[in-house]
Amino acid sequence: MRKTEYLLDDAALAAAAERYRAYSVAPLDYGTVRDYCDSFDHLRPLATLNGDLKDLQRPWMLKAILSRVGARDGARRGARRGARGGRLLEIGAGEPFVADLLQRLGHEVWIVDPYDGSGNGPLELDRFRGECPDLRFVREQFSAATRKLKPASFDCIYSISVLEHVPAAGLTGVMAGLRRFLRPGGVTIHAVDHVHRGRGAAEHLANLRLMMAGLGHSAEDLDGTLAALSADIDTYYLSAESHNRWRNGVPYDEFPMRVCVSIQSCSAARSIGAP
Repeated sequence: MRKTEYLLDDAALAAAAERYRAYSVAPLDYGTVRDYCDSFDHLRPLATLNGDLKDLQRPWMLKAILSRVGARDGARRGARRGARGGRLLEIGAGEPFVADLLQRLGHEVWIVDPYDGSGNGPLELDRFRGECPDLRFVREQFSAATRKLKPASFDCIYSISVLEHVPAAGLTGVMAGLRRFLRPGGVTIHAVDHVHRGRGAAEHLANLRLMMAGLGHSAEDLDGTLAALSADIDTYYLSAESHNRWRNGVPYDEFPMRVCVSIQSCSAARSIGAP
C-alpha cells in the first residue's frame, strides 16, 4: 500500500484529533464491531487497508493515542506554530501508517523495527523512509539494549499486531525495554492478535498470559475479558474471507479456521513488570 492510499487529508485528521480527544480506553479490553464501524465512518482509509484484524486495530490505536497523548493543535498547524505533541515509539511498525498520521499531528514518532522480514513483516525500509521522511527509524529488535533511544524519554510506546509474534523468552526483553524507555508518567498501548479457539489456541493463551502479566494485568482481569468477549455478540472476529487470504494457498486441512480476536491493553509505566 502506498502512502497516498491511506492518508487522511488535513481537515479529516484535525477532525479526528478533536473527535477522539475524550475517547474511552480501558486498561484491558477487546475489539468490537461497534468500534470498527465507528472507524469505518470516520477513519475509513485506515479501516479498509488490510481486510484483517489490523483494520480494527490501526484505527483503535490512533484513537487511543489521541485520547491518552493528545496533540496540542490540529493537523500540521502544531508544527508550524511550535506546539509540541508527545514523544512516541512504535515497536515493529512494519508499514508505518499510524505513525505517519501521528507525526502529522505534531508528535515526534520513532519506530524500532529490524525490517528483515521477521514475523512476516516488510523489507521496504528505504521506501518508508522516502514516503515518511519525518519519522525516525531504528533498524533493530526492540529491547532494553536498543541503541539510539534515550532512557525515560517516551510518553507512549505502542504496538499493533506485534507482541503475539514475540516468543515467551523474548517478552522479558520487551518489558525491560518498556520500563527503560518510558518516562515515569508514560503509557504503553498494545493491540494483540489472539487465537481464542482453534489450532494454536493453547499456545496463544499461554503467551497472552505472560504478556498481560508483564503489562500489569491480573490473571483474573484477563480471564474476565476472555469470558466477556466469548459472550458478547459485538466482539470483532477475523472473518472467513480474511482467513482464506491468510491461508494463502495452504491446503485448508493444514490451515483450518481459527477464532481470532484483538486483545487491547493500555498500561501505565509504573505497572510494567517481568512476565
